[in-house]
Amino acid sequence: MENKMFYSELIDLSIDVNSELQLFDLIGSRVIDSKFAKLGYISSLEKREISYPTGLKFENISLALPHVDSAYIDKPFIYIARTKHPLSLKQMGDSIDMEASNFLFLGIKDSRKQPELLAKIMNAFQDKEFANKFLCTNNETVMYKLANKKF
Repeated sequence: MENKMFYSELIDLSIDVNSELQLFDLIGSRVIDSKFAKLGYISSLEKREISYPTGLKFENISLALPHVDSAYIDKPFIYIARTKHPLSLKQMGDSIDMEASNFLFLGIKDSRKQPELLAKIMNAFQDKEFANKFLCTNNETVMYKLANKKF
């Protein structure tokens, strides 16, 4: 994985939006404003999610891993976002309807590292102890430490 992917300013555990598109607009604006992503990030995110949904269901957590082509990324990041209410989205692979409140927006600069990063994330959320800690953490500072320790 890249040297540093998590940033304390890229964690928000109390987002109040009503749709996946609203979430993409909010997070996209934040990463563009903070120079992690380029203009075009939001529309690329929306288009990619339609063609390649990123929702995942694990035993005790559902989440999504929205990401875009590396051309839209200025600086590698993982933005941890949690919505106050579950959002409707599509499951990775089969596009079945699902809901999730937890999102990891992946800003991957080197696309060759994407499979390794996805494998690490999948393994992390298959670990029930980590998944429970992730779900129970409501403080951004604690979440930052948890993510950095695990990854």
